[in-house]
Amino acid sequence: MKKAPYMASAEMQQLMWLSAMVQMVERITETTKERDWLDKLKNIEIMTNELIGERLILLDEKEKKKVERRATHLAIKVYGYDDVRVDKSDHDRSVTVKFEDLLTLADAALLECYSCPQGDCVKNCQYRIAFHSLGLNCGAARENPADGECEFRFNNEQKHVTPQYERVDEKIEQIP
Repeated sequence: MKKAPYMASAEMQQLMWLSAMVQMVERITETTKERDWLDKLKNIEIMTNELIGERLILLDEKEKKKVERRATHLAIKVYGYDDVRVDKSDHDRSVTVKFEDLLTLADAALLECYSCPQGDCVKNCQYRIAFHSLGLNCGAARENPADGECEFRFNNEQKHVTPQYERVDEKIEQIP
């Protein structure tokens, strides 16, 4: 940041990050019980507020109004990803879907899980890997599955389920 009566967009973005940091530190201090950490968090909040104040004093009135208006329309999103679960080459790609649609797809995938024989194939199951990478707990029935058991199954009995949720006990032969 520069000491100037106006603010470029990059500088404004930096100021917004500092402002967001102050807000997050305020939330963190509400739940922090450790005295040492609480003192350090309060120091961060005070120093950052001073820096923001010093920068805002230098702005002319029109620029101050512009900064205040931008600050009211600011939202910061934090994305997290786990390199162990997510392909590193694909972590920049994001897709926005309704959560209900995502659960519908997950529910349909769980229908396929009923015909899974369990065992060694569980470790490489594409559905299980997808549920874990998306962080979905939908349908998780077992809290501590044994080795070779999937946590998304109630038991190891194989069933065939149609998309209309009709359970078929006998084995379904494929139509030629």
